[in-house]
Amino acid sequence: MNALTIYASTPDKFAEKLQICFELQKSRSLICENADVELGLNYTSRYVSAVPKQLRTHIRRIYFAIRRGETTRLTGAIVDLFLVLKGKGKALVNRVIDQAEPLLDKKTLSDLRKFADTSDFRFITHLPLQYSVLVNGSLSISPQCFNPAQFEERV
Repeated sequence: MNALTIYASTPDKFAEKLQICFELQKSRSLICENADVELGLNYTSRYVSAVPKQLRTHIRRIYFAIRRGETTRLTGAIVDLFLVLKGKGKALVNRVIDQAEPLLDKKTLSDLRKFADTSDFRFITHLPLQYSVLVNGSLSISPQCFNPAQFEERV
């Protein structure tokens, strides 16, 4: 169940969460301190899936994942940002990795840094990508940018 799933018996909660989503959408701030973290993370994940090239939403999603403390969702969000940037924006990528460093294990951190430096997809094929909406697709959408199987070594 996601944060937007509300039972019909609680229309006031539904309206409140819907209003939060509208406010997130119109806000120009990268960090939404007063927003519900779970709702914000779910909303930005869906928005990235629908509009992958909007960098502001990627950064918000990363910050929501950091605030939530969820390593796998954070890794998915960072990988999605990498895929959209296509090797550009190295300063932004390195800054994001630095912000996420306390939550990432050494292997994940090393692989993300190597991928940021080289844009070699083999460094991210072994990362936990279940929350990457651009690798796995989301809401029954097929993957848009990347298929890890194409980088596996053939024997």
